[in-house]
Amino acid sequence: MVGTAEAAGHLTLPPGHGDAAMLWLALYLPEQAAPEGPAPSPTTGAAGPIPGNAADDTLNNLAAWAYQFSSRVSPWPPAALVLEVGASLNLFGGLEALLEEMDEGLDRLELAYRRAVAPTPRAACWLARCGQSLVIRTPEALEQALAPLPLTVLDLTPRQYQALHGLGLRHLADCLALPRAALARRLGPDLHHQLDRAVGRRPEPLPEWQPPPRYRGRRELERETEQVDRLLPLLERMLHELQGLLRGLDAGVPRFELRLEHPRRPASRLQVGLSEPDRDPERLLRVADERLAREPLAAPVRAIALLADDIQPLRPEPEALPGTRAAHDQRPMRVLLERLTARLGEASAHGLAVHPEHRPEHAWRRVRPGEAGPEAIAKPRPTWLLERPRILGQRQGQPVFRDPLLLEHGPERIESGWWDGADVARDYYVARDRSGARLWVFRERRGRRRWFLHGLFG
Repeated sequence: MVGTAEAAGHLTLPPGHGDAAMLWLALYLPEQAAPEGPAPSPTTGAAGPIPGNAADDTLNNLAAWAYQFSSRVSPWPPAALVLEVGASLNLFGGLEALLEEMDEGLDRLELAYRRAVAPTPRAACWLARCGQSLVIRTPEALEQALAPLPLTVLDLTPRQYQALHGLGLRHLADCLALPRAALARRLGPDLHHQLDRAVGRRPEPLPEWQPPPRYRGRRELERETEQVDRLLPLLERMLHELQGLLRGLDAGVPRFELRLEHPRRPASRLQVGLSEPDRDPERLLRVADERLAREPLAAPVRAIALLADDIQPLRPEPEALPGTRAAHDQRPMRVLLERLTARLGEASAHGLAVHPEHRPEHAWRRVRPGEAGPEAIAKPRPTWLLERPRILGQRQGQPVFRDPLLLEHGPERIESGWWDGADVARDYYVARDRSGARLWVFRERRGRRRWFLHGLFG
C-alpha cells in the first residue's frame, strides 16, 4: 500500500491502513524518554524529522540500524521508532523470526527497549511505551488492547488533561466509550483524531525518513581510559549499528575513520582500510583492533567516534563451477592482508602490479593489497627479477653461469629510456643451465657487450 504526500517531509498512510496486510512495530527507548508527561505525536513540532547528521543521536542511528528490517522507518521522538514490517515477513521467514533477529541485534547494541506490534503505528507506539509487549495482528483486537492504557499516552495540553480528569476519565477505554461529538465539543477535535489514528479510522502522517549517505556514531566512556581494550566494546556496538544500515542499503564500506576524543588535546584520527567493501562487524572490528594496536594512545580517551563516508554497493561473490575452488576461498588471504596493513601500515604491506614500461626494472609498481593493474605483457617474463642485473662470464661470446648456458629463445630487443637519462639497449634471451633451470639473460648492445643475469623463471 503506497502512502500519499500530505505535507512537505511527511507521508500519510491512507484510510484502511490498519488492515492485516500492514503491520507496524514500535521500539521504545525508556532512557531517551522525558521523565513524565504526554507522548508527542510525530507531526508536532517536538517530533519532526530528526537530523541525519547528528553524530551522537541515538534515535537517528537506531533508525539507520532498523532500515535492514524495513524500508519504511519513522522516528517518533523523543524516545520511539516505528517501522512497517508487514512487507518484510516473507523475507525474514515470518514475524516470529523477524522479531527474534531484531531482539538479538538490539541485545548486541546493548539498548534498553520495549517493543510492540500493531496494525497502526500510533497503537504500536502507545503499547510499547506502556510496556505492553503485545503482537496485535487484527484491527478487531486493537481497541481491546488499547482500552486499559492510561491517558498519558495522548498528546494533550495540561488543560485538556484536567478536563478529562474532571469528567472522571482515566483510561483510553473511557474516552472510546464517550460520544465522539460530545468529546469534540468539550476538548476540540484533536483528541478523537488521535484515537481514530490509533484504531485505524484515520490516516497517520509520519515523518519521511531517508537513510543517511554516511554513518556517524559516537560513544562516551564512563571514565577516561588509556587502555585500548576498553574502547573495543563501544566500537563493536557502533559497527553492529553500521551493519544494520549497510544491510538495508545492500552496501559495504572499504574504509572508515576512528576518532579518539581526549580531554585536553585535539582528537586522534585513525584511518582503517579494507581490501574490499564489507559490512561484517567481526571483520571490521579485527582490522580496527590491529590498527589501534599499531601505536600507543596519545592521551587518555573520553569518547570514541566512528565515521564511514564511503558507502559502496556490495558486489555478489561469483558462484564456483563444479570441481573448482569457490571464489570465497580467497577471503582468508584478503583478511590476512588487511590485518597486516592495519598493524604495519600501508607503506609496509603492498601488492605488485604491472606498469606500462619496456625496461623490466621499471615495469612494476607498488599498489594497495588486492588492487589490480593492467594486464601483463604477453612475452616471457621471470617470476623473480633480480634487484640489480648480475654480470655473467662468457666463453666464445656465449654466457656462462657456472657452466655455459643454452640459449632457447630470443633475442627480444629492448631499447628505451632515452628521455630520463636511464636508457638501455639490450637483447634478452631465455636460457637454460645444466640443471634445467630457466634463466632470463641479456647482452648489452653498446659498449663492452657484456652478458647479465636479470631474472629466474623458477
